[in-house]
Amino acid sequence: MALKLVLFVYVMVAALALPIAKATLPIGAGVVFQVQPSFVPCSINGSLGANVTIRPFPNAQVQLQCGAGNVVATTTTNAAGVFSFSLDAIRLSISATLGLSACDLVVITPLSTCNSTLPAVGVLKSDIQFVATNVVGARIIFTFRPVGFRYSSST
Repeated sequence: MALKLVLFVYVMVAALALPIAKATLPIGAGVVFQVQPSFVPCSINGSLGANVTIRPFPNAQVQLQCGAGNVVATTTTNAAGVFSFSLDAIRLSISATLGLSACDLVVITPLSTCNSTLPAVGVLKSDIQFVATNVVGARIIFTFRPVGFRYSSST
């Protein structure tokens, strides 16, 4: 919990300093919020049991939603069901004002798209978990990952 508070305070300071920093930092420098490459399963609960291969969910639209469903970023999974996000400080400031702990990854493409026996209504949702902070040159990169996608009948 303390780590989330420290992260939130740092991001808020970075977001508030952005108008000043734009004039003095080199292009591309700043704070980056990143969700590491992650797999989206074509499954209601992310697993099908022991010794069963989970099919990927290709071409699924994944959103980073913060607060009351505010869409901060959108991407699409590749043929292997993998996606990632990398948000610059401008888009990050939107989510920072809402608090990163209030963000979820939401797959809005219906599950029936990848398997006709699965529900046509509802979404896959996952909380995000802090993984690491890295400094690369003048950039500070906060890396997160999904905790695990689960089916939710509400959107």
